[in-house]
Amino acid sequence: MASDRSRDTRLVRITPPRRPRSAAEGLLARALAAPRAVALGLVVGLAVAGVIGGGLAGCTTQPVDPTANVPIMPSETRTAAEKAPAAIAPRQAEPPLDERAPHTATRIAISELTRVERTAGQPTLIDVRIDAVDGTGADALLGGDLRIVLKAAKADPCYLAFDVPLGTKRQAERRVDATLGQWVLRLRPEWEREPARGDELELSATLTTVDGGVLEAAGRIVW
Repeated sequence: MASDRSRDTRLVRITPPRRPRSAAEGLLARALAAPRAVALGLVVGLAVAGVIGGGLAGCTTQPVDPTANVPIMPSETRTAAEKAPAAIAPRQAEPPLDERAPHTATRIAISELTRVERTAGQPTLIDVRIDAVDGTGADALLGGDLRIVLKAAKADPCYLAFDVPLGTKRQAERRVDATLGQWVLRLRPEWEREPARGDELELSATLTTVDGGVLEAAGRIVW
């Protein structure tokens, strides 16, 4: 006879046969499972909607506030005794083909909405608004090299020139007011002697387009 040490001492669990459910018990089980299924469906649905919604949001271009850009500083100054700065801005490098847009400006105008922006404790700024359209009359999506010359006869220096590159889609888009379709150029003039409140300032805008054309516009603003 084999010794006790060689005996298999593993325990065997004996499961009694499962009693079949009654019809009432089956209905009760399904009723309890239904809320869990509905809740799981809601969770999955919300997760899918979140993924789709997030994807759509990522594909949507958000409007840019052009007045939130860093103010543009003068690139050139001249006194009243000196010759006015050149109207045409220095040419920038030609933009790559993938940065060009089909709707290049063919006409520009300084908008009557151009205004002086004053905030307590902050430098006085000028928001120059320019209407630019392409050959079809639609809002232009591309400009070129823009120069704005500000003349204040009683200020020193008398002339301030501001250069703004608008030769690529990215450069132009960050200056666009999507609501009005205007380019908004926030200037920060710097004078040793400012013009007096109420003085009239002269503005000129000259745009050298990406195809070599020259567009001009002029306007006035009260300081």
